[in-house]
Amino acid sequence: MPVNKLKSILESADSPETSKLVNEMDQFEIARVLHAFPTDQKTAIFQLLDTEEKQQDVLYETDIESRKEITKALGLKELVPLIEAMPADEAADIIQEHPPAGQAEILDKLPQEDARIIKDLIHYKEETAGGMMNPDFNRVSGDQLAGDLLMSLIREPGLDRGHYFFVVDDTGKLKGFFKMRDLLHAPANFRADQIIRDYLPTVDLTDPFEKVANLMDHEHMSTLPVLDSNNVIHGIVTFDDVLRVMQDEASEDIFTMVGTAKVDPFAKSTISKVRARAPWLLTTFVGGIVSAFVLKSFQLRVPEFATILFFVPFVLGLAGNVGIQGATVIVRGLATGDIKDDNLKTVVVSEVMVGVINGALFGIICGILIALAAQPLLGAPTLLGASVGIGIVLAVCAAGFIGSLAPLAFIKLEIDPAISTGPVVTVINDILGLTIYMLASGVIFSMLG
Repeated sequence: MPVNKLKSILESADSPETSKLVNEMDQFEIARVLHAFPTDQKTAIFQLLDTEEKQQDVLYETDIESRKEITKALGLKELVPLIEAMPADEAADIIQEHPPAGQAEILDKLPQEDARIIKDLIHYKEETAGGMMNPDFNRVSGDQLAGDLLMSLIREPGLDRGHYFFVVDDTGKLKGFFKMRDLLHAPANFRADQIIRDYLPTVDLTDPFEKVANLMDHEHMSTLPVLDSNNVIHGIVTFDDVLRVMQDEASEDIFTMVGTAKVDPFAKSTISKVRARAPWLLTTFVGGIVSAFVLKSFQLRVPEFATILFFVPFVLGLAGNVGIQGATVIVRGLATGDIKDDNLKTVVVSEVMVGVINGALFGIICGILIALAAQPLLGAPTLLGASVGIGIVLAVCAAGFIGSLAPLAFIKLEIDPAISTGPVVTVINDILGLTIYMLASGVIFSMLG
């Protein structure tokens, strides 16, 4: 195991072989397991890496908590040269993790042009095309000859900007693109604007990563140009940039759904995990107290109260599952781009109807079964079946309605819609379902009992 191997290497710290053994390990593997070590050992491992490239890879690829600890231990004197040598988009991601004052300190130490580029990147949210883009790409003027371009590539073999070339005019506006194979097959005297492709999919600086990913998938392109409203190209987004953001966002959504912190839980200490999860559990705690008061308020007003209580978990379980199903389908559809403005209403209505039909189906089945078993098994009136059945129908319908609409409401409020599948909405569904069930039971027994 990499963790055990690193620990055994560090235990022999006096050995001259320590640095060699650490550097024999893959730097990406080191980055992945760094969270398992205390701060002093993280810094020691990082300092043992023998090349700046390895240090950059570990710093960028490791978890956010480890990165913060290492950058703090390094100080500006050691951190700034590392950031200066990194690709601008990666440098921007790391700088963004610092508070505004810390960002300003780092940017002040960088060369003026590098600082300007990184400031432009930081201006955009990380999950947008502008936040993901790399400003370093193959920029070509329309009058450049194919032969000259090939010669420039041969003269700079270490320069790797990908196999896409973007043709721009004097103002930076994008005219088109071509690939490396187009350049290789073009006559040497052809101008760049003579070999550009007819169709060029593009993304806007503020487009969300979901749109970028969907466009890449649809067009089968690994690189997309990022433009502003004037058609000026500012950078490119590659599939690995999108994949990284998608992985981070997917993890955040899953952690949010189950009520824990959005930061990698495997990279946090036990106390940090407790602090991160306690507020979510407090939501459930408050919901439980409210539910207890709801039950107390109906205790003397609902006949057969004790018998009706037997079926509370049953009603809330069904309602909760239907609500989560609806919310998950909507959240997933919004994230993948399958749900758009043109089909949003249809999908939401469909999910609400699914909840209504499931509520009616299970309500009728459960009502009949409970009515048949009420007297012989519970010594309760047959009317209990109608009470539970109608309660299920109404509670499940309400849960389906809330589950389907909650993600849209959160989007309107500019809140992560993944919360709609988490503890907050679950507690709301429980309280509402319990209230509906008790009201329905009270009305039925009062009118027909």
